Amino acid sequence: MAHNLAEAYRTAAKENQALLAEVGLQFYQLADTCNLYAADGGHPSEAGSRLAAATIAVVIQTHKENKS
Repeated sequence: MAHNLAEAYRTAAKENQALLAEVGLQFYQLADTCNLYAADGGHPSEAGSRLAAATIAVVIQTHKENKS
């Protein structure tokens, strides 16, 4: 399911010429090494929120640099 959802996000971003920050992929890759979820298991922990923000920031910064 996660793979299909990620592919749908990629397709939507491409079709709409939008930036895509693959936060879910980052969570998936680091889930075994970091506590990325809050106690409820559905929302991000502070570490997860920081990871999401950093991932989004990198995408925006890279896009800005490539436009220059």
